[in-house]
Amino acid sequence: MSEIQYIGITEAGDPAFNLDIFDKLYDGNIIITKSLTDKLIEKLIENKDKCVLHFTVTGHGGDILEPFVPTVEQSVKKFKKLIDNGFPIKQVVLRIDPVIPTDKGTKKALNVLEAFKEFGIERVRISFLDMYKHVKERFNEIGLKHPYEDFHAPLVDRKLAFKQILNLSNELGYGTVETCGEPNFPSTPCLSQKDVDILNLTDKVELKDNKGQRKTCGCPSNKKELIKKKPTPCQHKCLYCFWQSK
Repeated sequence: MSEIQYIGITEAGDPAFNLDIFDKLYDGNIIITKSLTDKLIEKLIENKDKCVLHFTVTGHGGDILEPFVPTVEQSVKKFKKLIDNGFPIKQVVLRIDPVIPTDKGTKKALNVLEAFKEFGIERVRISFLDMYKHVKERFNEIGLKHPYEDFHAPLVDRKLAFKQILNLSNELGYGTVETCGEPNFPSTPCLSQKDVDILNLTDKVELKDNKGQRKTCGCPSNKKELIKKKPTPCQHKCLYCFWQSK
């Protein structure tokens, strides 16, 4: 395996609005979405042997933070359609990202776990809200109070939220709870050996050195963006989006 084998990923936008990516998939792909539209479901079913789905449901769908994201109830309904049509549950990651580690924000995350408990999802993945300068400016523009002023929430709050999420996940029968890019927490990259093994690519793909996107990111250099355009906030218009408009 001397020649690098890439794994595709959708981090520059939501594939629900970029369905052309399915014309150029790699043998393995990490598909990250907040919107399981009917057309996206069709594409995922057609390419189920090549995709690990990160289904992002934060509990904020339809509120001021995620005005055009489906609600939890709508997301559950679409997810059931995906699974009923044959997408393997072992290739699903329930992604609660970001979690706001306040009492209200953690409760939203716990409600997501309750809503998806019937499906037998084996992997839960979280990260916490990062308060970028441009995110603070968006909060200010609509007169919304910042949940915290530092870039990261206080460590004690993050640890408490993680403990509550982990405890409920264990109680409801989820397999593992992964964290991504969080200082003071073990980090499981968006693309890890676990994904390679799940897609039966162990003998074909050898993960290479760290890509170095962020200090706490452990993603390998095999990761290849599928959405070939300048990253900007998508149609979901999430207030906390780390992509800037300009």
